[in-house]
Amino acid sequence: MKKVLLGAIALMFLSVISCKEATDKAQDAADKVEEAATEAKEEVKEAVTEVKEEVKEAVTEATDAVSFSNPAVQEYVKAYDAYIADYAKAIESKDATALSSLATKGQELATKAQEFTKDLTAEDAKKLGEYTTAAAKKLQELSAKLAQ
Repeated sequence: MKKVLLGAIALMFLSVISCKEATDKAQDAADKVEEAATEAKEEVKEAVTEVKEEVKEAVTEATDAVSFSNPAVQEYVKAYDAYIADYAKAIESKDATALSSLATKGQELATKAQEFTKDLTAEDAKKLGEYTTAAAKKLQELSAKLAQ
């Protein structure tokens, strides 16, 4: 009877130890998963930051590459680039208030463009057309991100 009782106690002791080891292993696995998720999150943040910087550089290069004989057009293009940058930030942060105010700013820019487009040279008109096509494409890409 002693042997059976000792055997049962030993078996219970081993079960408790085995359960504790399983719990420890599960906790270690959970910690590793959490660590991997944190690292992945940081990598995504870094990638997003890099993309933002590349977009900003591309917009700046596009603006700098395009020069107009009419200073009002050049000023308009810089203002429109700032509008696109603000729009990108608002999309990124999903800020409805900023997007609403940017709609007003977009209307103001459209009105401003009407003031000088009638006086453009053929070359400036062509450049402005190319610029506005590229800007519209960029705004469309940004808007598609909002829908996602």
